[in-house]
Amino acid sequence: MATKIGVAHSAQTNSMAAAIEASTNALAKAGISKADFALIFCSGNHNPHEFLAGVQSVLGDTPVLGGSSLGIITGDFIGYEGFEVGVTVFASENISFHLFAQPDLNLDEKKAGEALGKQISDFGGAGAQALLVFYDSSKQPNPPMLNFATSLFEGLEMYLPNNITCAGGGLLADMLLNTTYQFYKNEVRSQNAVAVLITGKCVMHTIIMHGCKPASAYLTITKAEGPVIIEIDNRPALTVIDELLGTNHGIEWKDFSLFVTLGINLGEKFGDFNEKNYANRMVLAVDENTKSLVMFEPDLKAGDEVQLMSRSVDLNYIHTGIEEIKSGLNGLTPAFYFYINCAGRAKPYAGGEFEDAAEVQKGISGVPLMGFYSGVEVARLRSKLQPLDWTGVLCLIAE
Repeated sequence: MATKIGVAHSAQTNSMAAAIEASTNALAKAGISKADFALIFCSGNHNPHEFLAGVQSVLGDTPVLGGSSLGIITGDFIGYEGFEVGVTVFASENISFHLFAQPDLNLDEKKAGEALGKQISDFGGAGAQALLVFYDSSKQPNPPMLNFATSLFEGLEMYLPNNITCAGGGLLADMLLNTTYQFYKNEVRSQNAVAVLITGKCVMHTIIMHGCKPASAYLTITKAEGPVIIEIDNRPALTVIDELLGTNHGIEWKDFSLFVTLGINLGEKFGDFNEKNYANRMVLAVDENTKSLVMFEPDLKAGDEVQLMSRSVDLNYIHTGIEEIKSGLNGLTPAFYFYINCAGRAKPYAGGEFEDAAEVQKGISGVPLMGFYSGVEVARLRSKLQPLDWTGVLCLIAE
């Protein structure tokens, strides 16, 4: 039996009603009465306990994994900052799903990653093909602090086989970094990293949708502390970025958050531009008193060279990426697309007229699609698991 997959959404304001509607429709779309596994996501505006109870009232004891999201993407729906939920059900004789969870992420991200990786390694998982990882982006809302994906995935990667395809996303309830939840089997958790290991007769391919190009020469970070960039080229970081944007950019410093993006070129320094060599880092906040930039990740340090990145208004790169991921099928049948999309790429935050997710919908019509808006996206970049900002990571599972 080929894998049967059903994807459905709801935007009902009642958490349980939304869960029941989405779960019922997902089963109907898959043409099944019982699912082996379900991916579930709900808006931060929903009550997570009521949402999970509603899912369970329809799916019974089906193992579930997922969490909070700023918004939901399916083949026929895009919505965010409302009451969106998304449910994807799977039933298969060829593919199996194995769930893992690790608490205390907020205490030590690297140790949590190592512990999660060890769980997966000890499990073994003959025929392991792919791993999806979700974690709580928010450590605390006030003052705003993030759980750093850099440390989490550094720890995790120590235990993963090199041949496994891995992707992940930081769960985000809202832009205020309020409490985020994870769904693991029959539980609602918080400050966890959760994962599903996919084994069996399938493959997963990933493609990174960057959509950014360098807009400056190389800049050298000359002073940094953790996620805070204090000086660039021996001058206040905020002053340097302000000047690079031009004298009439009209953007207040406080609005640099989720707008200003710095790129790290992991390829040849003066070679032809290749977006596959770039990892982007987005500004989370600014400190106007010290004229510093507070980044989503703490990995940029004194001595690192970065470039100010500009965001593309030409969405052809999305279609190019989709064609590239399809070209790697080698005769296999696409079964399911999963899109982890940076919340900053949603139209209200990106400052554009187009939704990149709508272009993804167009490019993969006819195959089930589920996606969510994330805080951070993770995929392999030049063979290393790399946290990314202002990107979309598209995953394709094929049989």
